[in-house]
Amino acid sequence: MFIRSLKNVPKKGAAILACNHPNSFLDAIVVALVLKRKIHFLVRSDVFRKPRVAALLRKMNMIPIYRLEEGNSSLGRNDETFSLCFELLKNEELILIFSEGNCVVEKRLRNLKKGTARIWFGAMDYTGWSKDIAVIPVGINYTKPYYFRSELMLNFGASCPMHQLKRVWHNEPVKAIRLFNEYLYDAMQSELLIIHDHAADEGSEVILDVFRSQTKHPMLRWYYPEPERFGHERELLARLHTQSNASQLYHDAENYGKGAQKLGIRPEYLDVYMSRWQSVFLLLGFLPAAVGIIVHALPYWITIRSVRKTKFHPKFRSSVLFGAAALSSYLVYAVAAITLLIFDLRFGLFFALFPFLAWITVNWMDQLVMRRTRIQMEVIRRKMPEITDALRHTRDTILLDSGALTLSPAKNA
Repeated sequence: MFIRSLKNVPKKGAAILACNHPNSFLDAIVVALVLKRKIHFLVRSDVFRKPRVAALLRKMNMIPIYRLEEGNSSLGRNDETFSLCFELLKNEELILIFSEGNCVVEKRLRNLKKGTARIWFGAMDYTGWSKDIAVIPVGINYTKPYYFRSELMLNFGASCPMHQLKRVWHNEPVKAIRLFNEYLYDAMQSELLIIHDHAADEGSEVILDVFRSQTKHPMLRWYYPEPERFGHERELLARLHTQSNASQLYHDAENYGKGAQKLGIRPEYLDVYMSRWQSVFLLLGFLPAAVGIIVHALPYWITIRSVRKTKFHPKFRSSVLFGAAALSSYLVYAVAAITLLIFDLRFGLFFALFPFLAWITVNWMDQLVMRRTRIQMEVIRRKMPEITDALRHTRDTILLDSGALTLSPAKNA
């Protein structure tokens, strides 16, 4: 996880986090995990249909927001939601809203709904314009939303200066909402990786993968307060969008990606470097990783089986996997702790190591995949040197022609 400008979120005081929405309820979870403050979440109302579920969600600080897609008759119920938001902001609480209104997995920002503007203007009227309610643009950028262990760049922009719209709001509310959304849209765009053309999605992703492969990060890290990586990737995409040979670059990148897939590897793994410390970790981490695999075999089985039995839209898959894995793991942890405590208190304390074992196991599996890929690439290089040489040439050409070589990937050594 790469976090940028977390200091822009006030430690206290009223604020609205206006966020893009690429990955279902996982987006809210990652923001909540990073921030230390209590957050109230605006959530699509259809998940509140069952009374027991609705009661649980409300205890988790979730507030239903009613959308046009759910029927015109339900839109009037937003008055209650807005009133609650006004009261929360008056009491200097923090509210998270996905301003696009729905979830789409793409590296683009869609048109913003009016809800964020209506809540902010309504809250300002409710408090007599006496409070400074910050509007903070938040950008969530996943490298590979559908993959386990996807990297995340989470950006918090500076609060938007919306107070200048006070006079417009009192004279022309419709215009004020439009201007609010225009300001917010520009601010949110600045916090996102943008692929401007749908047709360039596949090629751009491969180019980003190739660019990222030039960066080495230390082992056993999950958090980087690193602003540079996002800036470099954003600049790379901007250059691609304006280059005259962009179509050819995208075409070459797509072919490179397909060529790598035929070899059974991911594009960024064409050349895999492993330090001696990674090799040492593979050896020393074998035993705890083996124990971790055994301990987490049951929650893993429960997660995969439960997800396979239910048909989810692809955009919800990552979130469902995360939720199922978390719930099944906590359940297994609780059962194991109680069982061990029955036998001996000292054994019961062993369950505290379970999360640590999971962390070691995941990192160990990463290093194992890298080692396997390195061996695989060496075998392929010896058997088919012309193919690997051609792929490396294509990769180097992509890096050169895209201008990626003139950017300096963030070094986190």
